Amino acid sequence: MHNHLRAHLQQGIPTLGTFVQLGDPAIIECLALAGLDYVVLDLEHGPGSLAGAAAQILAAERHGLTPLVRVKDASRASVMNLLDQGAQGLVIPAIKTVEEVRRLVQYGKYAPLGERGFGPSRASAFTYAPALHDLGQYLERCNRETLLLPQCETRECLEQVEEIVQVPGVDGLFIGPFDLSIALGVPAQFEAEVMQAALRRILSACQAAGKYCFIYADRTRARQRLEQGFSSVATSMDTIELIHAYQRLVRDVRGEAP
Repeated sequence: MHNHLRAHLQQGIPTLGTFVQLGDPAIIECLALAGLDYVVLDLEHGPGSLAGAAAQILAAERHGLTPLVRVKDASRASVMNLLDQGAQGLVIPAIKTVEEVRRLVQYGKYAPLGERGFGPSRASAFTYAPALHDLGQYLERCNRETLLLPQCETRECLEQVEEIVQVPGVDGLFIGPFDLSIALGVPAQFEAEVMQAALRRILSACQAAGKYCFIYADRTRARQRLEQGFSSVATSMDTIELIHAYQRLVRDVRGEAP
């Protein structure tokens, strides 16, 4: 595995991704051709399946697009199954406690960092990967290249963020601004001071720990977030952009004002 997204992050290059809910691998090919760095397959809010995600991960790899997956929950099965299908990083929603994060590392990183189980899977070419001639090196590389990104979107996670981001095996945090704003009592009021203070706190905690800080942003705020120092921005979603593009097409053809 070579994680192109991680390589860019290591070099301090700002990266851009998007969320994906549509289940066809063709959408991944289109997004790769658009010039994105990565996609986040959304199994939390989207209708996707494990098999569908596996096909989309293959499509992403074919085009040099880093495939991340937002898993549906923090269970061992959710974490291990997606990694075994070749996901190069996981976004884990609704995290609240340090103990939850430690369990995630157990499930998602091989020893000595965690207790991820090893078995024949797509990620290891069903044990036929040449790298498996030295299993120790293979496990070390998987630990290094696979990104574990707990999602900071609850009040509880925010209150423990400095401790959470220090957990060995955590590569960074992914801020979910909608749910975080709801938790803080200012739904979708991203410019509210309490929300701005929360974003500064999370970013500062990540930077102090030498970890990555991802954030979701719509197209109006994406550039601003990068300028603020966030490591990466996942902007918009395939379904939203599809509707937006066809709305514009319909207006242009009909000669309607925007």
